[in-house]
This record gives sequence, C-alpha cells and structure tokens, in this order.
Amino acid sequence: MPTRTFEKTAEIVLIIGDDMRRYGVEGMFRSLDTPLETRSYAHFDELSAFSGGQFVVLSGDAVGPLSAGTAEDLRAQGIPVLILVDPAAPVEQSWADHAGGFLDWADLRPDTLRDAIADVAAGRFYASETLARRSVTAAEQPDGPAAPARAPVTLTARELQVLRLIAGGLSNRQIARSLNISEHGVKRLVGIVLAKLNCPNRTLAVVRAIDAGLLTL
Repeated sequence: MPTRTFEKTAEIVLIIGDDMRRYGVEGMFRSLDTPLETRSYAHFDELSAFSGGQFVVLSGDAVGPLSAGTAEDLRAQGIPVLILVDPAAPVEQSWADHAGGFLDWADLRPDTLRDAIADVAAGRFYASETLARRSVTAAEQPDGPAAPARAPVTLTARELQVLRLIAGGLSNRQIARSLNISEHGVKRLVGIVLAKLNCPNRTLAVVRAIDAGLLTL
C-alpha cells in the first residue's frame, strides 16, 4: 500500500490526559514528514474554541460528554476527529458517534498515526487492526455455550448505500440530502442496517461491516 500523504497544512489539537502518553504522541508528530502543527492539552476543557483547519486527536481520559453545541460546531466547521482508544479509559459514546476514526493505543506508531490522520482527513473511516478485532470479538461473545452461529449479513443496495455514507461520517440529514430522501426514511434505513448487523451504534456497525467484507478500509 502506498504511503498516505497530507495535501495541506493542518493544525492538530491533541487532547490526552496522561502526560507521558501526550509527550509520546507529540514526539511522533515531530518525527512525521508532514506539514502539521500541534497544540496539546491535558483536558478538553482547556480548549477555548475550535477553528477551521483543525484536526482533533483525543483520548478517553481527557474528555467528558460531547455537548450538542460543540458537536454542531465540529460539524459546521468540518473538523475531523480521531480517537485514541484504551479499554481502560472508555470513550464517551457522544464522542464515539462523532469520530471519523479510531486508533488503538496498542497499534500506535508513527506510520499508523500518519495513516489514520490522512484517512480521516480525506473522509475515510479508519479503525486500527487491534480495535477492529477486539470490537468484533466482543460483539460476538455468545450469551451461553449453545449460542448459534451468526448468519451472513445481506443488505439491499439502498442499505449498502446508507452504510457507506455512515462510514463516511455523514449525519442522517446529510445522508438524506445525498440520497434525496426524507430524514425519516434515513432513520428507518439506519435502524434496519444496525439491526441486520446486530450492532447498538454506528461505530460498531462500520467495524462489523468491514469484518464481514461489506466495506473496505
């Protein structure tokens, strides 16, 4: 696979609570041959405002629930979000629903960090290997020893369209505009997709779809 690159200068807003991890990620950014500028914070509350051209990289130990106002601000300015995932510090679901990609700390290296940011900045969903494997395995744990095997997932052409747009980070309203259907219709289709993939949210649905071969990274 060719090395992914950045097409323009971006300002990385790095929000990581643990000092050593934050310093380590800062060092990775400095080692990358990319036009990136980095501002670091230990907690989300230290950030006064967002601005165009920013890219947010955060960890679960540094953020609380994402408010509706902040979510709208991120959407309005088109600010991408990459979340560094640690099982010991669960990410708020409100942030997980907004993120364009997830990078497990176990997979964090300069090359994976570069690729994750390049993919998310280009509107491609990113999930690192360890996270995808753990998410799918956890979702498939049987409730009992005799749990039946899961049947292959089959989506209609329209449902697959919606799934691809979900993976692209589009909201229900944006999907409705893209497909020229009502927002109510989109909600129904999203519900069907989640039900067929047996997933409680969009994030896990995309990961499961990748594992099932319905989507490619």
